[in-house]
Formats: sequence, structure tokens, C-alpha cells
Amino acid sequence: MSAAASLLAEPGRFCPADYALGPRAFAAAPVIEADCLYVAGGLYGNTIALDALLALWGNEASPRTRLVFNGDFHWFDVDPEQFARIEHLTAPHVRLRGNVETELARAPVPGGDDDAGCGCAYPDEVDDGVVERSNRILLRLRQTARGAGAAAALGGLPMVARAQVGGIGVAITHGDEQSLAGWRLANDRLAGSWHSGLIDCLRTIDARIIASSHTCLAVADTFRDRQGWLAAINNGAAGLANFAGSPAGLVTRIALDSLPLPAGARELYRFQSDGLRISALAIDFDMSAWLSLFDAQWLPGSDAAQSYRHRALHGTALMPSAAARGEFRSGS
Repeated sequence: MSAAASLLAEPGRFCPADYALGPRAFAAAPVIEADCLYVAGGLYGNTIALDALLALWGNEASPRTRLVFNGDFHWFDVDPEQFARIEHLTAPHVRLRGNVETELARAPVPGGDDDAGCGCAYPDEVDDGVVERSNRILLRLRQTARGAGAAAALGGLPMVARAQVGGIGVAITHGDEQSLAGWRLANDRLAGSWHSGLIDCLRTIDARIIASSHTCLAVADTFRDRQGWLAAINNGAAGLANFAGSPAGLVTRIALDSLPLPAGARELYRFQSDGLRISALAIDFDMSAWLSLFDAQWLPGSDAAQSYRHRALHGTALMPSAAARGEFRSGS
């Protein structure tokens, strides 16, 4: 969205100019070397899911296993103790800022030209009520972050990362290859993004995989031509239900094919090629424990309860088979 167009948009519906990415942003990022790479976006302040994720990650066989939190690791954690726990447990790992962390650090004038609200850049089809509630959630969380003295540091985190797994390049972003909060890797938009710049961007930065999360609905797809395959995988949300009838979170695992899945792993779909295995792993966590924490922070009728509690319990309308496209296949 252009700067002029953003002035006409409501908070929560546009990407600020400083969200812009592109090949140069990725090329400037240091490279993470790994045999196994986890990418967990959308933890949303769920400390119970975080415990389960760290246990899964800790069961990996290779010492060259890295974990990247690619944005929005904060969201529901307005309680200072829960916020501090998210900070403490994610700090040893690679952290990228999502729109949440970025806007926690911003100090816009309410209603001013720089007021991006939650920074979600929601498309037109998302109901105004959802947008307004998200903006208010962000305002409440900003108070917690500032009380903890963490807001500025979160805003200084990098927006993107690069990795090499088995000699294959991986681009890691919160939104898409163009913007921190872009929707081009969304479940309903990814298919059209390949030929509108995504292929060119990945080949320019010598990456064959792009991993994201921002749009909160999982999808994975491949593209193949004479130059070989490319893959895009959006883990939806690590700390929130992703599929119909399941409360599990989701994490992306990119690893050498020779490495076995860790103990306790539940692989929902995968793509294997050139000695690499790209998987969507379920994060199974204690829902009753999480609901107790969630309900203590967000009372019935509150903004987060209205927008997210039903999904947390019942999942979405999406099935894993509808998220796995191209050469991705259902897990065993």
C-alpha cells in the first residue's frame, strides 16, 4: 500500500512504510547454519504451548538445531508474569519482530497518520469488529510491555532472517517477502503470489524455501520449473488452534532428511526433496491449563475472548489436507 493510500486506511488495516521488505532486507540478514530449523510464528503469549514446543525442540537429535520465533510471540499475555515468562523462554532463541512486537514499541498519536493500530493490515473481507478488537488488545498489551521495560527492545528486533539447512537457503519472515505484515502467503492468496514476484524474490536471494506465519491460517505449497523446486510454508499459529476439531498449535520444521522426527512429534504434512524434509508439526499442549491462564487475563466478553476463545477450543474450518498443496503430502 502506498503512503498516500495508507492515510485513508483505518488503524489495523494498513502496513506502515517501515514494514517494507524485499530482496535487500533478506540479503542483509545474517545466515543461520543448521541441520534442523524450527520456525514458530504466532505463539500469541501462550506459555503452555511454548512449554510443549520447547520440549519437542529439545528432543531433536542434532546439536545443530535452531529455533526461530518469527513474530507475534506476544499477544494474549497481558498479565506481567505471563509476559515475563514469554520473554525469558524465547530470549535464548532467534527472535524476529512481528507486527505485534513492532507496534508495542511504537508511540503513535491515536487517530494520527502513524497509528497502525495492531499493525495486522487486515484485508477488506475481515469484519470491522475483529479489527477494532485487535487494536484494543494491542493497546492493553502495550501497557504491559512498557511496564516491563521491554517495548523498545522488542521494536529493535530484526524483521527477517536467513538460514542454510543442508546447503539449501531459507528465507524467514513474519508476513511475506514484501512486507512485515503482508498477506501474500495467506492460505487464500499464496497460489497467486508465485507468479507475482515471489519466485523472483526467492531466486534473487538464493533461497528455495520461505517460512512465514502472519495470516494465522496454515498453508504449504511448492513450485517447480527447470531451475528446480521452491517451497512456501505458513505455520498459521504456534499458540492457537489451526485445524477443525483440534486445539493444537503448529510449527514448521525444516531438517536434513537423515534426521528422525523427535520423540512425540506428530507430523501433519511434509515435503521431501534433495535430502531435506519440510514438515508441519502439531504442538499438542494442555488446553485446560491454557484456558485457565487465558480466562484469567481475558474475562468473558473481553476483546480477546470474543475474537479467539471459540477458535482456541474448536479450531478452524480448515483440514490439514486443505493446507498441504503442491508436493506436500499428509504425514504418517
